[in-house]
Amino acid sequence: MSPEKKAVITASLTAIFLIILKTFAWLITWSMAILTSAIDSTLDFFVSLMNLFAIRKSEQPHDEDHNYWHWKIEWFWAIFEWLIIFISWLSVIYFSVEKILKNEILKKTDESIYVMVIAVVVTFFLVRYLSKIAKDTWSLVIKSDALHYKTDLYTNFWIILSLIMIKLFNLPMIDPVISILIAFYIMYWSIGVIKEWYNMLMDKSIEKEYVDFVKKIVLDHPEIDSFHFLKTRKSGKNNFVEFHIVFKDINISLKDAHDISDGIETDIICEIPNSTVTIHLDYFDDSNSKINPKNKKDVLCD
Repeated sequence: MSPEKKAVITASLTAIFLIILKTFAWLITWSMAILTSAIDSTLDFFVSLMNLFAIRKSEQPHDEDHNYWHWKIEWFWAIFEWLIIFISWLSVIYFSVEKILKNEILKKTDESIYVMVIAVVVTFFLVRYLSKIAKDTWSLVIKSDALHYKTDLYTNFWIILSLIMIKLFNLPMIDPVISILIAFYIMYWSIGVIKEWYNMLMDKSIEKEYVDFVKKIVLDHPEIDSFHFLKTRKSGKNNFVEFHIVFKDINISLKDAHDISDGIETDIICEIPNSTVTIHLDYFDDSNSKINPKNKKDVLCD
């Protein structure tokens, strides 16, 4: 079993434990903040299931119908997660406002605090574990899951503070108010999921530091005069780089040109994780010629 799958299963089991713990606490306290946190843990569980599906699908090798693997299955995961989060937190806001209007108060605070402290400790260790796996595997799915649980960590901490304030200052209405604020915060955080989905859909370029590295490593070779048509894109956790290189010696042998190109490709692959590099060899700079990637079909196919 891959580290990514182990991480997702661990996150799912943790979410189940937190759901049971928080639901029990809500039944004895009727805390809206606890209910909000329990719903969040339920979302975590379903998101983890989607993560498992996305990882299993994305790990499938390329086939006759999908020559470039199955990495973009993460698009569906991202939009599905956002929809669940958005709809669920609208419901939380509705029930919190209803509780304020009905002037329903929190029954107990001590049990709520104990439960949330346990939840914070468990979530803290889960975030550390997921962050390590994300760093080791460069998995966007696990990275997203780690960020999600890190958000849970912050919200649980604020819930504890609100429960302490209720206990010290006897202000029970803080409970639904804090719940509403947390819901708005998590809805705002979920915008990042949509941005990630959009960037994947639009083939956003890789990080600027990687692009700068590619430019530097190419020009560091004395045999190369220049480069052009540099294009990069991300697809899931994979990075794609392509460009043309121009040799100073127009009579360079195919073997020598190929060896130099292979050396550049190796340097890029070793520096940029999960990268695929495509290099076109030129003996002159054709970037300003009328036959370029933008109009090549019109010129050559007349």
